[in-house]
Amino acid sequence: MDLSSIIAEVQERRAASIPYEWKIAEGKVDPEAKPIDSIKRVGILNNKEAELTEKKATEILKEIHSGELTSQEVLEAFLKRAAVAHQITNCLTEFFPEEARLVAKSLDEEFQKTGKLVGPLHGLPIAIKDMYTDASLVKVMKDAGAIIFAKTAMPQTGMALETNSNLWGRNLNTHSTNFGSGGSSGGDGVLVGLRGAPAAPLASDIGGSIRAPAAFNGLYALRPTSERIPRKGLRSTVPGQISIKTSCGPIAHSMQDLKLFANLILTHPTLPFEGSCPPGSWREVDTPSRKLKFGLLLTDGVVQPHPPIIRGLKETAEKLTAAGHDVVEFKLPFDAWEASLLTFALYWQTGAAEAKANIAESGESPILPYAKNLEIYDTKALSTQELYALNTKQMNHKWAFAEAWQDANSENGSGRPFDAILCPVSPMAAVPHDFPVYWGYTSLWNLLDYPSVVMPVADLVIDPLKDGKPRDYVPKDNPFDKDNWEIYESERWQGQPVTLQVVGRPYMDEELIAVCEAIDNVIHRNVIKEE
Repeated sequence: MDLSSIIAEVQERRAASIPYEWKIAEGKVDPEAKPIDSIKRVGILNNKEAELTEKKATEILKEIHSGELTSQEVLEAFLKRAAVAHQITNCLTEFFPEEARLVAKSLDEEFQKTGKLVGPLHGLPIAIKDMYTDASLVKVMKDAGAIIFAKTAMPQTGMALETNSNLWGRNLNTHSTNFGSGGSSGGDGVLVGLRGAPAAPLASDIGGSIRAPAAFNGLYALRPTSERIPRKGLRSTVPGQISIKTSCGPIAHSMQDLKLFANLILTHPTLPFEGSCPPGSWREVDTPSRKLKFGLLLTDGVVQPHPPIIRGLKETAEKLTAAGHDVVEFKLPFDAWEASLLTFALYWQTGAAEAKANIAESGESPILPYAKNLEIYDTKALSTQELYALNTKQMNHKWAFAEAWQDANSENGSGRPFDAILCPVSPMAAVPHDFPVYWGYTSLWNLLDYPSVVMPVADLVIDPLKDGKPRDYVPKDNPFDKDNWEIYESERWQGQPVTLQVVGRPYMDEELIAVCEAIDNVIHRNVIKEE
């Protein structure tokens, strides 16, 4: 069967899985409208369903577990909204409502009979990224009581920050059809952004694939320390590459939701000795009330972030300072472009032979435009000696960064180590279709394996007056900065949310979450230090 026949067959099967009564009538969706606005305008959701699906995961679980809602009525609302979201943005690869309904019915019957919950996610509908098979973390979610009703889209090769493939097509952004949903967990990002699922507990990330979709769709997300993550059953084009490991974590609508899922992922309670990571653990850390110290990284010196990204970081720093915290400028202790070259050399240790072979075997050639990083970084197969040398260089970067964190720019601050570092998620608020965006603001933390959280910047609206383009900027001499700067016009990104990234220390994910709860309290609730 040729590629076109395969594409037609799988897309027809996917379309047939959506019930007729949930189909959007032709002409009902304005192609220029924001997808988030189109959800309600198409008229398929009733008011109760719309209200229910707007709630956070922790709120929904509280109502299911108290008996106010049943698993079945929650599932039906999200099934309907997910079906609508997919028809607007193309975010799913599989949709299996009947299978999910059987699980929901069983959960309700057991709860009614015994009064006991299966686990902390009892009755919560979720979708799973297409790279998961019978994975350990999927079992953890099922054991906790989650109901899986769909699979979400990801890009060709799984190594891109836009989600598009020859097989499934292109995902659209929550807030604008002119931008992509992010990648590689793009289907997760836009499905959660459009509230077709209350959260995506199992997005995955080796270079930004949790954080970019969260950022581009205006959401919260956590990339945990990869060494703490069970990875059995994850599919990859380079499964033997262990220099930079995949991490798995949630995309959601609140810090409370992130903490809920992080606890399950990092403890994996029903798989205590999974084999691909240490035994699970969790340290309960209260939101700190003490003065915190933050490093502020406005630019890595490779690609200059667009003006609203810089403004979002500066306004956040001002709010934290007003709340009594210390914020000091931070600079990387090494060259970020050299670190980016190192990162991509370690990603593709065989010169991307496996990815290229998969594309050729499937008939998908050529590689889609947004995946130009393979060409930009001139990846090549490494000898054993070359790989050893790069692994040594990676460890030297880790040592240098740990020392810089500990010193914490003592000449500018109190001399205390940082509690976290604030930095961009990406140089832009969302990525135009087929644009080869720079990964460095996310992939750096994969190289070093530092956990990081993405959170929206409260009340920041991209404004042509405040976020105009400085005309005197001279782009740096690298493959990304000029294109990144030339494409920016504030009007193009107007209406897109702006997020920031908060980076914590390796293995101290719980402390990072607690610090981010404190930041969230400040930037979203305007907590000001009492005099």
